[in-house]
Amino acid sequence: MSLSIDNQALSHLLYALYGSATTAASTSRQFLTQIRHLMNLQHATMIVRQPTATDPGLIYTSGDEADIAIMDTEAGGYASLYAQDPLVNLPPGELVTLSDQTPRTQLLKSDYYHLFLKPYNIDYVAGIDWLYEKNSRISVRFTREETQGDFTKDEKDFFRLLIPHFEQSVTLGIQLRQLDSERQIYADSISKRSIGIITLDKNGSILQSNATADKYLHDTDGLLQAKNQIKMNNSSLNDKFNKYVTEALTAINKKQRGPINALAVPRDSGKADYQIMIKPISVDSHDESDVTPYLTVLIQDPERNLEISVRTLMNLYQLTMSEATIAILLAEGHTTDEVADELTIKKNTVRAHLRSMFVKMGVTQQSMLVSLVLTSLASTL
Repeated sequence: MSLSIDNQALSHLLYALYGSATTAASTSRQFLTQIRHLMNLQHATMIVRQPTATDPGLIYTSGDEADIAIMDTEAGGYASLYAQDPLVNLPPGELVTLSDQTPRTQLLKSDYYHLFLKPYNIDYVAGIDWLYEKNSRISVRFTREETQGDFTKDEKDFFRLLIPHFEQSVTLGIQLRQLDSERQIYADSISKRSIGIITLDKNGSILQSNATADKYLHDTDGLLQAKNQIKMNNSSLNDKFNKYVTEALTAINKKQRGPINALAVPRDSGKADYQIMIKPISVDSHDESDVTPYLTVLIQDPERNLEISVRTLMNLYQLTMSEATIAILLAEGHTTDEVADELTIKKNTVRAHLRSMFVKMGVTQQSMLVSLVLTSLASTL
Protein backbone atom coordinates (compact mmCIF):
# COMPACT_ATOMS: atom_id res chain seq x y z
CA MET A 1 0.00 0.00 0.00
CA SER A 2 1.46 3.37 -1.01
CA LEU A 3 1.07 6.42 1.21
CA SER A 4 -0.68 9.44 -0.26
CA ILE A 5 -0.68 12.68 1.78
CA ASP A 6 -1.46 15.97 0.06
CA ASN A 7 0.51 19.14 0.74
CA GLN A 8 -2.32 20.83 2.61
CA ALA A 9 -2.74 17.90 5.01
CA LEU A 10 1.01 17.85 5.68
CA SER A 11 1.01 21.61 6.26
CA HIS A 12 -1.85 21.34 8.78
CA LEU A 13 -0.08 18.48 10.54
CA LEU A 14 3.22 20.38 10.95
CA TYR A 15 1.35 23.55 11.96
CA ALA A 16 -0.38 21.60 14.73
CA LEU A 17 2.91 20.02 15.81
CA TYR A 18 4.75 23.32 16.21
CA GLY A 19 1.62 24.99 17.58
CA SER A 20 1.64 22.52 20.45
CA ALA A 21 5.16 23.70 21.29
CA THR A 22 4.47 27.42 21.30
CA THR A 23 1.22 27.50 23.25
CA ALA A 24 -0.72 25.43 25.74
CA ALA A 25 -4.06 26.34 24.13
CA SER A 26 -6.19 23.26 23.43
CA THR A 27 -6.87 24.42 19.88
CA SER A 28 -3.17 24.01 19.11
CA ARG A 29 -2.79 20.60 20.66
CA GLN A 30 -4.43 18.63 17.90
CA PHE A 31 -1.31 17.09 16.40
CA LEU A 32 -1.78 13.60 17.86
CA THR A 33 -5.43 13.56 16.80
CA GLN A 34 -4.60 14.79 13.31
CA ILE A 35 -1.91 12.18 12.72
CA ARG A 36 -4.24 9.53 14.09
CA HIS A 37 -6.78 10.28 11.34
CA LEU A 38 -4.20 10.94 8.64
CA MET A 39 -2.34 7.66 9.20
CA ASN A 40 -5.36 5.48 10.03
CA LEU A 41 -4.21 4.82 13.60
CA GLN A 42 -6.04 3.53 16.62
CA HIS A 43 -4.15 5.90 18.91
CA ALA A 44 -1.21 8.31 18.74
CA THR A 45 0.44 8.88 22.11
CA MET A 46 3.31 10.94 23.51
CA ILE A 47 4.92 9.95 26.81
CA VAL A 48 6.65 12.97 28.33
CA ARG A 49 7.26 11.44 31.73
CA GLN A 50 7.70 7.69 31.77
CA PRO A 51 5.06 5.82 33.83
CA THR A 52 6.20 3.56 36.68
CA ALA A 53 4.54 1.33 39.22
CA THR A 54 4.06 4.30 41.54
CA ASP A 55 3.81 7.16 39.04
CA PRO A 56 1.29 7.16 36.16
CA GLY A 57 3.56 9.49 34.23
CA LEU A 58 2.50 12.27 31.91
CA ILE A 59 0.94 10.95 28.72
CA TYR A 60 -0.81 12.80 25.89
CA THR A 61 -3.03 10.69 23.68
CA SER A 62 -5.24 11.44 20.67
CA GLY A 63 -8.90 12.20 21.18
CA ASP A 64 -11.82 13.25 19.03
CA GLU A 65 -11.86 16.85 20.32
CA ALA A 66 -8.41 17.51 21.78
CA ASP A 67 -5.38 15.62 22.96
CA ILE A 68 -6.02 14.15 26.38
CA ALA A 69 -3.42 14.44 29.12
CA ILE A 70 -3.46 11.28 31.21
CA MET A 71 -1.93 11.74 34.59
CA ASP A 72 -3.29 9.80 37.53
CA THR A 73 -6.85 9.70 36.16
CA GLU A 74 -9.44 7.01 35.55
CA ALA A 75 -8.15 6.87 32.00
CA GLY A 76 -4.82 5.97 33.53
CA GLY A 77 -5.22 2.43 32.25
CA TYR A 78 -3.00 3.74 29.51
CA ALA A 79 -0.34 4.33 32.14
CA SER A 80 -0.44 0.62 32.96
CA LEU A 81 -0.12 -0.15 29.27
CA TYR A 82 2.88 2.10 28.72
CA ALA A 83 4.49 1.07 31.98
CA GLN A 84 4.68 -2.34 30.25
CA ASP A 85 5.64 -0.86 26.88
CA PRO A 86 7.28 -3.60 24.75
CA LEU A 87 9.28 -0.94 22.90
CA VAL A 88 11.60 -0.02 25.76
CA ASN A 89 14.66 2.25 25.52
CA LEU A 90 14.63 2.46 21.75
CA PRO A 91 17.74 3.77 19.98
CA PRO A 92 17.27 7.58 20.02
CA GLY A 93 15.86 9.03 16.81
CA GLU A 94 15.00 5.70 15.19
CA LEU A 95 11.61 4.24 14.26
CA VAL A 96 11.01 0.74 15.65
CA THR A 97 7.87 -1.39 15.27
CA LEU A 98 6.66 -4.24 17.43
CA SER A 99 6.85 -6.49 14.37
CA ASP A 100 10.56 -5.65 14.05
CA GLN A 101 11.18 -6.93 17.56
CA THR A 102 8.79 -9.85 17.88
CA PRO A 103 7.39 -12.09 15.09
CA ARG A 104 3.60 -11.86 15.10
CA THR A 105 3.04 -15.57 15.64
CA GLN A 106 5.23 -15.38 18.76
CA LEU A 107 3.54 -12.19 19.97
CA LEU A 108 0.05 -13.70 19.78
CA LYS A 109 1.15 -16.50 22.11
CA SER A 110 2.76 -14.20 24.66
CA ASP A 111 1.31 -13.27 28.05
CA TYR A 112 2.10 -9.63 27.30
CA TYR A 113 -0.22 -9.64 24.30
CA HIS A 114 -3.10 -11.18 26.28
CA LEU A 115 -2.59 -9.01 29.39
CA PHE A 116 -1.74 -5.63 27.92
CA LEU A 117 -2.48 -5.43 24.19
CA LYS A 118 -5.58 -7.52 23.55
CA PRO A 119 -7.69 -5.74 26.25
CA TYR A 120 -7.12 -2.50 24.32
CA ASN A 121 -7.53 -4.13 20.87
CA ILE A 122 -3.91 -3.26 20.06
CA ASP A 123 -2.15 -5.47 17.53
CA TYR A 124 0.51 -3.27 16.00
CA VAL A 125 2.80 -0.68 17.63
CA ALA A 126 5.38 1.72 16.16
CA GLY A 127 7.59 3.86 18.38
CA ILE A 128 10.14 6.66 18.38
CA ASP A 129 12.25 7.76 21.35
CA TRP A 130 14.62 10.68 21.74
CA LEU A 131 16.59 12.16 24.59
CA TYR A 132 16.21 15.67 25.94
CA GLU A 133 19.14 17.03 27.97
CA LYS A 134 20.75 13.59 28.10
CA ASN A 135 18.64 12.03 30.87
CA SER A 136 15.08 12.82 29.83
CA ARG A 137 13.54 10.30 27.43
CA ILE A 138 10.47 11.32 25.44
CA SER A 139 8.53 8.71 23.50
CA VAL A 140 5.90 8.63 20.77
CA ARG A 141 3.82 5.51 20.15
CA PHE A 142 1.43 4.74 17.29
CA THR A 143 -0.99 1.83 17.64
CA ARG A 144 -3.34 -0.05 15.31
CA GLU A 145 -6.01 -2.66 15.61
CA GLU A 146 -5.79 -5.91 13.65
CA THR A 147 -8.24 -4.67 10.98
CA GLN A 148 -6.06 -1.61 10.32
CA GLY A 149 -3.06 -3.75 9.43
CA ASP A 150 0.65 -3.42 10.13
CA PHE A 151 2.71 -0.39 9.15
CA THR A 152 3.88 -0.34 5.53
CA LYS A 153 7.31 0.74 4.33
CA ASP A 154 5.92 4.05 3.01
CA GLU A 155 4.24 4.75 6.34
CA LYS A 156 7.43 3.98 8.25
CA ASP A 157 9.38 6.29 5.94
CA PHE A 158 6.86 9.06 6.61
CA PHE A 159 7.21 8.63 10.37
CA ARG A 160 11.00 8.83 9.97
CA LEU A 161 10.61 12.15 8.13
CA LEU A 162 8.74 13.49 11.14
CA ILE A 163 11.41 12.52 13.69
CA PRO A 164 13.46 15.77 13.54
CA HIS A 165 10.21 17.75 13.75
CA PHE A 166 9.16 15.80 16.85
CA GLU A 167 12.48 16.54 18.50
CA GLN A 168 12.53 20.23 17.54
CA SER A 169 8.93 20.83 18.58
CA VAL A 170 9.26 19.26 22.01
CA THR A 171 12.60 20.97 22.64
CA LEU A 172 11.09 24.34 21.73
CA GLY A 173 8.06 23.66 23.92
CA ILE A 174 10.14 22.78 26.97
CA GLN A 175 12.46 25.76 26.50
CA LEU A 176 9.55 28.18 26.02
CA ARG A 177 7.83 26.92 29.15
CA GLN A 178 11.06 27.25 31.14
CA LEU A 179 11.54 30.80 29.84
CA ASP A 180 7.94 31.63 30.67
CA SER A 181 8.42 30.38 34.24
CA GLU A 182 11.65 32.37 34.62
CA ARG A 183 10.00 35.46 33.15
CA GLN A 184 7.10 35.14 35.58
CA ILE A 185 9.47 34.85 38.54
CA TYR A 186 11.38 37.90 37.29
CA ALA A 187 8.17 39.85 36.71
CA ASP A 188 6.88 39.01 40.19
CA SER A 189 10.15 40.16 41.73
CA ILE A 190 10.14 43.38 39.72
CA SER A 191 6.52 44.02 40.66
CA LYS A 192 7.25 43.66 44.35
CA ARG A 193 10.02 46.22 44.03
CA SER A 194 7.76 48.71 42.23
CA ILE A 195 10.00 49.02 39.18
CA GLY A 196 8.29 50.23 36.03
CA ILE A 197 9.77 48.69 32.88
CA ILE A 198 9.25 50.06 29.38
CA THR A 199 10.94 48.89 26.17
CA LEU A 200 11.39 51.26 23.25
CA ASP A 201 11.81 50.47 19.55
CA LYS A 202 14.36 51.87 17.07
CA ASN A 203 12.38 55.14 16.90
CA GLY A 204 12.07 55.56 20.65
CA SER A 205 8.40 54.55 20.64
CA ILE A 206 6.93 52.35 23.35
CA LEU A 207 6.85 48.65 22.50
CA GLN A 208 5.89 47.10 25.82
CA SER A 209 5.40 48.16 29.43
CA ASN A 210 4.64 46.32 32.63
CA ALA A 211 1.69 47.10 34.90
CA THR A 212 3.78 49.26 37.22
CA ALA A 213 5.01 51.45 34.35
CA ASP A 214 1.46 51.72 32.99
CA LYS A 215 0.30 53.04 36.36
CA TYR A 216 3.09 55.63 36.54
CA LEU A 217 2.28 56.87 33.03
CA HIS A 218 -1.46 56.88 33.68
CA ASP A 219 -1.01 58.95 36.85
CA THR A 220 0.59 61.73 34.70
CA ASP A 221 2.45 62.86 37.80
CA GLY A 222 5.62 64.19 36.20
CA LEU A 223 5.56 61.87 33.19
CA LEU A 224 3.00 60.43 30.84
CA GLN A 225 2.45 58.64 27.54
CA ALA A 226 1.56 60.68 24.45
CA LYS A 227 1.46 59.37 20.87
CA ASN A 228 3.18 56.18 22.06
CA GLN A 229 6.10 58.16 23.47
CA ILE A 230 7.29 58.81 27.03
CA LYS A 231 6.87 62.49 27.81
CA MET A 232 7.89 64.61 30.81
CA ASN A 233 5.70 67.44 32.12
CA ASN A 234 8.84 69.57 32.38
CA SER A 235 9.80 70.66 28.82
CA SER A 236 13.55 71.04 29.48
CA LEU A 237 13.63 67.66 31.20
CA ASN A 238 11.67 66.20 28.29
CA ASP A 239 14.34 67.51 25.90
CA LYS A 240 17.04 65.97 28.06
CA PHE A 241 15.27 62.60 28.10
CA ASN A 242 14.88 62.67 24.30
CA LYS A 243 18.57 63.57 23.99
CA TYR A 244 19.53 60.52 26.06
CA VAL A 245 17.26 58.29 23.96
CA THR A 246 18.70 59.66 20.70
CA GLU A 247 22.29 59.22 21.92
CA ALA A 248 21.64 55.61 22.88
CA LEU A 249 19.86 54.76 19.62
CA THR A 250 22.63 56.39 17.57
CA ALA A 251 25.25 54.33 19.39
CA ILE A 252 23.29 51.11 18.82
CA ASN A 253 22.90 51.86 15.10
CA LYS A 254 26.66 52.43 14.88
CA LYS A 255 27.24 49.08 16.65
CA GLN A 256 28.79 50.95 19.55
CA ARG A 257 28.22 50.49 23.24
CA GLY A 258 25.41 52.83 24.16
CA PRO A 259 25.55 55.07 27.24
CA ILE A 260 23.43 54.39 30.31
CA ASN A 261 21.84 57.59 31.63
CA ALA A 262 19.68 58.47 34.60
CA LEU A 263 17.19 61.24 35.33
CA ALA A 264 15.32 62.50 38.37
CA VAL A 265 11.83 63.56 37.30
CA PRO A 266 10.02 66.03 39.60
CA ARG A 267 6.37 65.24 40.29
CA ASP A 268 3.54 67.76 40.29
CA SER A 269 2.10 66.13 43.40
CA GLY A 270 5.17 67.07 45.40
CA LYS A 271 6.07 63.45 46.05
CA ALA A 272 9.67 62.26 45.75
CA ASP A 273 11.12 62.48 42.22
CA TYR A 274 10.78 59.50 39.93
CA GLN A 275 14.20 57.95 39.27
CA ILE A 276 14.55 56.95 35.62
CA MET A 277 17.29 54.96 33.93
CA ILE A 278 17.65 54.69 30.13
CA LYS A 279 19.56 51.54 29.25
CA PRO A 280 20.45 50.33 25.71
CA ILE A 281 19.78 46.74 24.70
CA SER A 282 22.27 44.82 22.57
CA VAL A 283 20.69 44.23 19.16
CA ASP A 284 21.92 41.66 16.65
CA SER A 285 21.68 42.99 13.09
CA HIS A 286 19.94 39.77 12.04
CA ASP A 287 17.17 40.41 14.59
CA GLU A 288 16.38 44.02 13.69
CA SER A 289 12.69 44.62 12.99
CA ASP A 290 9.85 46.98 13.84
CA VAL A 291 9.18 45.02 17.05
CA THR A 292 12.79 44.67 18.22
CA PRO A 293 13.44 46.38 21.59
CA TYR A 294 16.37 48.82 21.50
CA LEU A 295 16.11 50.52 24.88
CA THR A 296 14.84 49.70 28.36
CA VAL A 297 13.51 52.51 30.55
CA LEU A 298 13.37 51.66 34.26
CA ILE A 299 11.20 53.87 36.48
CA GLN A 300 11.50 53.80 40.25
CA ASP A 301 9.14 55.54 42.65
CA PRO A 302 10.93 56.21 45.98
CA GLU A 303 7.50 56.68 47.58
CA ARG A 304 6.89 52.97 47.03
CA ASN A 305 9.71 52.14 49.46
CA LEU A 306 12.05 50.37 47.08
CA GLU A 307 14.19 47.96 49.06
CA ILE A 308 17.73 48.14 47.75
CA SER A 309 19.94 45.74 49.66
CA VAL A 310 22.73 47.49 51.57
CA ARG A 311 24.56 44.19 51.79
CA THR A 312 24.30 43.66 48.02
CA LEU A 313 25.89 47.04 47.26
CA MET A 314 28.60 46.44 49.85
CA ASN A 315 29.45 43.09 48.26
CA LEU A 316 29.27 44.35 44.67
CA TYR A 317 31.49 47.40 45.08
CA GLN A 318 33.30 46.82 48.38
CA LEU A 319 31.50 49.79 49.90
CA THR A 320 31.37 50.48 53.61
CA MET A 321 28.02 50.41 55.39
CA SER A 322 27.92 54.23 55.38
CA GLU A 323 28.79 54.43 51.67
CA ALA A 324 26.16 51.86 50.70
CA THR A 325 23.53 53.69 52.75
CA ILE A 326 24.38 57.00 51.07
CA ALA A 327 24.22 55.34 47.63
CA ILE A 328 20.75 54.01 48.42
CA LEU A 329 19.49 57.38 49.63
CA LEU A 330 20.80 59.09 46.49
CA ALA A 331 19.16 56.40 44.29
CA GLU A 332 15.89 57.05 46.11
CA GLY A 333 16.02 60.69 44.98
CA HIS A 334 17.51 62.46 47.97
CA THR A 335 19.95 65.35 47.50
CA THR A 336 23.33 65.40 49.25
CA ASP A 337 21.95 67.94 51.74
CA GLU A 338 19.00 65.67 52.49
CA VAL A 339 21.35 62.70 52.90
CA ALA A 340 23.40 64.69 55.43
CA ASP A 341 20.24 65.58 57.36
CA GLU A 342 18.91 62.02 57.19
CA LEU A 343 22.14 60.51 58.54
CA THR A 344 22.90 63.43 60.87
CA ILE A 345 26.34 63.97 59.40
CA LYS A 346 28.13 66.95 57.86
CA LYS A 347 27.77 67.75 54.17
CA ASN A 348 31.55 67.50 53.81
CA THR A 349 31.39 63.98 55.19
CA VAL A 350 28.84 63.05 52.52
CA ARG A 351 31.10 64.54 49.84
CA ALA A 352 34.10 62.62 51.21
CA HIS A 353 32.11 59.39 51.05
CA LEU A 354 31.03 60.26 47.51
CA ARG A 355 34.66 60.68 46.37
CA SER A 356 35.50 57.27 47.81
CA MET A 357 32.41 55.72 46.16
CA PHE A 358 33.31 57.25 42.78
CA VAL A 359 36.68 55.48 42.89
CA LYS A 360 35.25 52.13 44.03
CA MET A 361 32.36 52.17 41.56
CA GLY A 362 34.33 53.57 38.62
CA VAL A 363 32.15 56.63 38.02
CA THR A 364 32.84 60.37 37.89
CA GLN A 365 29.40 61.91 38.43
CA GLN A 366 26.59 61.51 40.92
CA SER A 367 24.08 60.76 38.13
CA MET A 368 26.34 57.93 36.95
CA LEU A 369 26.48 56.57 40.50
CA VAL A 370 22.66 56.57 40.73
CA SER A 371 22.45 54.89 37.32
CA LEU A 372 24.89 52.19 38.42
CA VAL A 373 22.95 51.56 41.64
CA LEU A 374 19.70 51.16 39.67
CA THR A 375 21.45 48.92 37.13
CA SER A 376 22.82 46.77 39.94
CA LEU A 377 19.36 46.55 41.43
CA ALA A 378 17.82 45.41 38.14
CA SER A 379 20.55 42.82 37.50
CA THR A 380 20.32 41.24 40.96
CA LEU A 381 16.55 40.76 41.02
